[in-house]
Amino acid sequence: MVRKTKDEALATREALLDAAERVFREQGVARATLGAVATAAGVTRGAVYWHFRDKGELFAAMCSRATLPMQSRLEQAAARDGDDAIVTLREVSVQALREIASNPRTRAVMEILLCKSERLDAGGEAPRADEMDRDCAHAVERIVTRAVAQGRLPADTDASLAAHALQAYFHGLIQIWLTQADAFDLHTAARPLIATMIAGLVADPPRKLQSLNQCKA
Repeated sequence: MVRKTKDEALATREALLDAAERVFREQGVARATLGAVATAAGVTRGAVYWHFRDKGELFAAMCSRATLPMQSRLEQAAARDGDDAIVTLREVSVQALREIASNPRTRAVMEILLCKSERLDAGGEAPRADEMDRDCAHAVERIVTRAVAQGRLPADTDASLAAHALQAYFHGLIQIWLTQADAFDLHTAARPLIATMIAGLVADPPRKLQSLNQCKA
């Protein structure tokens, strides 16, 4: 009986996360309500509050379920000190784009994060997205820093600025594909698109401000 109860609770939680994906995608995070999520999942509002404290916690759990595997791979790549950092950055980026292109759940959550997650004054939804962005940017920064240490990038490369630039490129690609999916095949184009990103980084990485000022002097 206990086992059945735990299984039922897990099934309810998964149903709520599935429903949250649908409702947030259709209505936007700011406008969606927990009541709408409960209705979509076929449960009561009480069941929602049994599993999640508020909409922010539900949003965070929904995001983590879909994006944690990608984020974990990126963080693992950042920790692999012996690998060629540029090759690692290229491969993990290609893998991430192809995951978004081929996994409907990941695609749905990325659409919510990039297109339907309005900046909010309260509730925690946008801050959670910001936290995920910061974690990913920090992992990319560690990879770029390793590339500098390996001599693959100039010593005065601004690793933090490079990480933000790469992240902006990555987000831009995904947003364009999400809104214009017929424009190109993301899975097929992933490698050449990332190759362009990496080529730009290697050819002319952002430099630390002090170095730029010295060049102008």
